[in-house]
Amino acid sequence: MVITDRLLRGIVWFGLGIACVPSLCAAPTVNPKYAGAWVENQSKRQIGSPAPLRFRETNGQLEELRGPVEKPLVQAVKFGTPAYAIDGSKNTIEWKKKDETHFERRIYQSGKLLATRHIEISADGKTMTEVTERSPADIDTLTLKRTSGTKGLAGTWSATSFKNNSPARLTIEVSAAGLKTTDDRGVVQTLNFDGKPTEVRGPAVISGTMVAASLKDANTIEVSQSREGVATGAGSLALSADGKMLTATTKANAADKPSVIVYDRK
Repeated sequence: MVITDRLLRGIVWFGLGIACVPSLCAAPTVNPKYAGAWVENQSKRQIGSPAPLRFRETNGQLEELRGPVEKPLVQAVKFGTPAYAIDGSKNTIEWKKKDETHFERRIYQSGKLLATRHIEISADGKTMTEVTERSPADIDTLTLKRTSGTKGLAGTWSATSFKNNSPARLTIEVSAAGLKTTDDRGVVQTLNFDGKPTEVRGPAVISGTMVAASLKDANTIEVSQSREGVATGAGSLALSADGKMLTATTKANAADKPSVIVYDRK
């Protein structure tokens, strides 16, 4: 469930509200130790049940359904054409079909290359390897198995493994109103603890993605994710008692196995 193209880099949130009678208890305040720079402990990553990759053919046109299953962003896949606009944003994409099992997609922002996806389908059509390169120091490798479809890209692909050649990094700023997270790819999320959705911003972020946060207690933030008013994700961000470790737990719905990213204070 990735907000950006990366499968697990971003944080997906869940907001449950706080069961408290105002006349009997005071609202919690966030622990200021959330603030600072954090780096992922890759040995503790758990892949969980992220959203699958989905391609479909509609009236002879291949399309990719990006983002959450409940409210995907549909993008046309056009091979061999110049980069074309998507999603009413500054982003454009360019697809190339090298042969029946090798594909490439580039995404640009205001003409600047953000990332290149290299896709390879096995000879029997049952597995896929996707390598996404943003820089030599930032490369994702995702392996998937086909769960629908018979050949080519068209079908549904579920992740079986994921790795990156560098750990995820996160910077957090704390204020009286809430906190702001900025990852190493420039994705910004503002958590105001008032239950009101705020827009997720950054390169290649799927349009209409929003987050709304609340405090369970000083060391636990619960946040919900939505797209265009449709609930799409659940998760939490928990700070350890000593303030040295941060655990981001994410899932698309209650039945999913959660994905987990653990950060250590830098």
